[in-house]
Amino acid sequence: MRIPFPVGRALALHELRERTRDRWVLVISALFALLASAVGLYGRSAEGNVTAITGPSLVTLASLFVPLVALALGYDAIVGERERNTLGLLLSLPASRVEVVLAKFVGRGVALAAAVGVGLGGAMLAAAQGEARTLAALIGPTIALGLTFVSVGMLVSSLTSRQSTAASFVIALWFLLVFFYDLGLLALLVATDGAVGDGTIASLVVGNPTGLYRVTLLSALSGPSALPDLGLDVSLPSSTGRAALWLAWILGPLVLSGLVLSARRALR
Repeated sequence: MRIPFPVGRALALHELRERTRDRWVLVISALFALLASAVGLYGRSAEGNVTAITGPSLVTLASLFVPLVALALGYDAIVGERERNTLGLLLSLPASRVEVVLAKFVGRGVALAAAVGVGLGGAMLAAAQGEARTLAALIGPTIALGLTFVSVGMLVSSLTSRQSTAASFVIALWFLLVFFYDLGLLALLVATDGAVGDGTIASLVVGNPTGLYRVTLLSALSGPSALPDLGLDVSLPSSTGRAALWLAWILGPLVLSGLVLSARRALR
């Protein structure tokens, strides 16, 4: 899946420049950086195992803000071009539909990675001495979480015809995957009186990218007993299994976005 040179590179750089000027993205990213730094300062002033305090707090914060930033980056990728009547010109470039989608994803993904780096970097600078290396372990999974939601946002963008509709859908998705998904699993357990097997619940938890991110990092930062203490008897996939899940979440929506663009173009 190669980005054509120089068309793909120019398109990716254009996307990166445009996203760094997006005021909503800048505001949300700055708020994330401030809150992450505050968490780091709080951990520095706390007594005891500061990593067990700062790490899980940052995981919770990132699982709320990073998907929101990512969806804000991705929701107008295609539908914005359609509303500006520039989509036809974009698709006339010497590149396939999937390659155009990939170039847009790369530009927006780099902007997302920069926002994550600034946010967690501020927390690392504010954290207690010797804690920064532990917190650095959050960067890779947090970027993977963000890229997943950028990809999902771009799929929504390719399926809708108006930016307002795309914005409504991504907000609904954010609430669904970040807040209501876990509540739905809890309601399922209550409604079935615990009849649903632990394996099924575990699969449903890690099948949601936000859930996979939370349980993986909480277990890594607070130890294997952290999840049972929270009432989550979840067996995590292997590192290979987790990598496969992240790749599926990131690449799947991108490929579908390219196919949707090709299908819509063929129908015209």
